[in-house]
Amino acid sequence: MTSPPSGSPVPRRPLARRLLATLAAGALALGVTLPSAAASAASAATPEPSPTTTTVASALSAAPGANGILRPGDPLSVVVTLSAGSSASAAVPVALSIGSTSLGDDAALDRWLGGDASGQSLQQLATGTVDATASGAQSSITLTVPATDPTLAARGAGIYPVLVSAAGLTAPSVVVVPSDGPTTPIALVVPITAAPLTRGLLTGNELAELTAVDGALSAQLDAVDGTAATLAVDPAIPAAIRVLGSAAPPTAVAWLQRLLALPNDRFALQFGDADIAAQLQAGLSAPLGPTSLQSYMTEADFTGSSAAVPAVSTPEPLPSASPGQPSYPSLSTLLDIGSSTSNVFWPATGSAGPETVAALGALGTPEAPARVLIASTSVSGGSRVAAATTAGISTPVYDAEVSRVLATAAGQNDATRRSASLAAAQAYLAVARSSAGDQPVLAVLDRGTDRSRGSLRATLGLLSSAPGFATSTLAEISGRSASEISLAAPAVDPTRAAEVGDLLSDEQSVDRFATILDQPELLTGRERAEMLQVINVSWTGDPARQAVADHRSGTQTTLDSVGILSSDFRLVSSSAPLRPWVRNDLPWPVTVVLDVSPNDARLRVQDRTTVEAQAAANTRVEVPVEARIANGEVSVALQLYSPTDQPIGAPQRVDVEVRAEWESIGLIVIVVLVVGFLGLGVVRTVARRRRTRAEEDSAPTPDADGPVDGIGAKGPDDDGRSPAESADETAPDEQEIRP
Repeated sequence: MTSPPSGSPVPRRPLARRLLATLAAGALALGVTLPSAAASAASAATPEPSPTTTTVASALSAAPGANGILRPGDPLSVVVTLSAGSSASAAVPVALSIGSTSLGDDAALDRWLGGDASGQSLQQLATGTVDATASGAQSSITLTVPATDPTLAARGAGIYPVLVSAAGLTAPSVVVVPSDGPTTPIALVVPITAAPLTRGLLTGNELAELTAVDGALSAQLDAVDGTAATLAVDPAIPAAIRVLGSAAPPTAVAWLQRLLALPNDRFALQFGDADIAAQLQAGLSAPLGPTSLQSYMTEADFTGSSAAVPAVSTPEPLPSASPGQPSYPSLSTLLDIGSSTSNVFWPATGSAGPETVAALGALGTPEAPARVLIASTSVSGGSRVAAATTAGISTPVYDAEVSRVLATAAGQNDATRRSASLAAAQAYLAVARSSAGDQPVLAVLDRGTDRSRGSLRATLGLLSSAPGFATSTLAEISGRSASEISLAAPAVDPTRAAEVGDLLSDEQSVDRFATILDQPELLTGRERAEMLQVINVSWTGDPARQAVADHRSGTQTTLDSVGILSSDFRLVSSSAPLRPWVRNDLPWPVTVVLDVSPNDARLRVQDRTTVEAQAAANTRVEVPVEARIANGEVSVALQLYSPTDQPIGAPQRVDVEVRAEWESIGLIVIVVLVVGFLGLGVVRTVARRRRTRAEEDSAPTPDADGPVDGIGAKGPDDDGRSPAESADETAPDEQEIRP
């Protein structure tokens, strides 16, 4: 093909072809553009659904000054805060009123603070205006009533209702005019706990966060430092720090040292703050404790002089170790919380009844009798006597109402709402004081994890400044002369007790499974620690159900972590090894016994084979198999057992196709072929030798009677042929019979 010369004109398409091409391009562009435009129009016609918005209403809160204490001669000041909701709020007038009748008991307090103003006669004391407030913002104003106001000047001791109203909103509160009289001892129990877990212990990163300057555990120690509060310490927290050895975060080590240095009385909660009542209701005779935390310790963190256990306070020395060998602390050393009172139990509020108390009382000793903390709502008749006994067992009773409002105040991070809660707590304390007479008052700051440093500090500071009270300790109250009380039936959650029963059953399965380890406590100790964390008293409702379900699923995964991997195979010889795999997903090596059981006598196998399976690996096993002279399908059952004969994993079954006679038949065929070939070779050799001998015998030899040396021999015939040639033609018969 030749190309046009350089500089020649470019050939042009005919006009008709160019027009057709232009129309085709336009049609193609139109075909592509129209659907896009249609899609755009459709999308414009069908707007996307707008996200659902939740309307938030405005709220009004009122907090009397001085935590609700109004002493004679002091002015009354109330901080009013308007929190605008989804809509902005214009400037609104507010009014402050006070009741003329004292609220005499908890029931009256509950009604008033719950918004029921029936039976109350209120007198307006002050007014003001709250500035306009943007949506989601707050505006505050302080209303002050001078001490010279006649409404305040003539007011006697008591608990008086206070009401703030603005724009149709109301905020009830109270003020307490303290009374004279003897000082009432008051003791407070404060938990030192972390948020509920599903793992056995806190990790290093979690500890570093919790024990930082702004961490939750640091806030708890800041709150109790300098107070007389009795500490209820979860021993899982010191254990989580100590198991890390030299790898423990410095902030966590400092936190533990600070905890041990505090002079406060203390007692140990259950490991992980596990639910005591649920365990006893599940059929246990005593609450469970950890068995081993060895699986959480790493050898490198306990080797060398720098690997001492952080902040060990017990006199128990660490075990000595050879140079270069790890020195692990004992379980009691890991769990140590410092100098503490033994056999003190704090069941979840409302969960302890007579049976629970009796079971816990049996765990005490003459030197350390059992003490069971009971809420006043669990006492028949609602007695608030702090120093009490039940059937001879010490059962200190804490005021449920005071404890409830203290917990509410500790959980409030908004300053106005927190002050309002503290004023309510002062009112309940005043009621408790009037009811106690000369008896002490016991309160608890129930478990909680959403408490700021400021809220905790303010709540604990309330008790030290409450008029008419003097701080005391749980030990002092328990040592007083006690009154006999009777307990009401507890609120039993049958689902919770059933869940604990299921967890106990799973734990027994893990105990049997763990016999495959040289150190079973590596697995059993971890299972126990996680189980106790899962039944923490702070796990409630649906999250508790989910935590239990997740733990049981993880336990089943552990039980399935060791098993058999195998497939069907064909046996074509009289003996060959069966070669399954043992799968081990655990981080430790295991020892198992492989049991092999054929269902037919055509196979003879080695019944049991001990296998040392490597950690986190599949290990090949060779089991000798011998087949008898027969063929067919043989089913072989495979099962793993622990050295203590506990079944491990699910049984497996493989089909073996036996063709054991093939080897014999093959050998026979080969022998026959070899013999045949050898025989054929012998026959051929013999025949060849006979032919050779016959040919040698048929060769011509000299005649004894014939001429010698040519004398008398005839010459050639006239036609030139030799006499032998002539003889062949003239005497054929003689030639045939000649020897």
